[in-house]
Amino acid sequence: MPRPALFLDRDGVIVHDTGYLSDPAKVALVPGTAALIRAANAAGVPVLVVTNQSGIDRGLLDWEDFAAVEARIADLLAAAGAATDATAACPFHPDHTAGYDKTHARWRKPGPGMITALADRLNIGLPGSWLIGDQPRDIEAARNAGLAGGILTGDPIRPDRALELDNLAQCGFTLHAARSPDAAMAFLKTTILFDNC
Repeated sequence: MPRPALFLDRDGVIVHDTGYLSDPAKVALVPGTAALIRAANAAGVPVLVVTNQSGIDRGLLDWEDFAAVEARIADLLAAAGAATDATAACPFHPDHTAGYDKTHARWRKPGPGMITALADRLNIGLPGSWLIGDQPRDIEAARNAGLAGGILTGDPIRPDRALELDNLAQCGFTLHAARSPDAAMAFLKTTILFDNC
């Protein structure tokens, strides 16, 4: 039977967003995120990362740089007793990818492509799954993929985000705001995703 998963954006959610992160030495976990991932691991909830990485098509980093950063993230999480199960990364950007079209757009968040590809590969049930992201496009991707809901972290009540968030609300999709990973986990534990905790 398909099982629900926790999808996470990477930059700004798992690690601090330094802008086109390419140097493993600059990787720093967002406080509280390792504990959130560890709790999901303990509950048997797959943790899947979906990250836009347009720096690749912009020529600011390459896939080797990306892999080195991913290895450093894995090491830091492991040291905290946490692990992710899979990562999908999209290098496409409308201004920097030759021939950018609707196929590329499906992969780049807010498109649902990365989420649905991981779900197909790992037998994930999307209607019970959740996503945590720090940008409205992350939450829109969750809605577009048919997830139960999305949690916007950071400062989700900034005035410039209010209209975007209002536009994301719809029947059957729950939108929640949390200022920290701890607050996000506290909310998730009230949902079906963690109903066996």
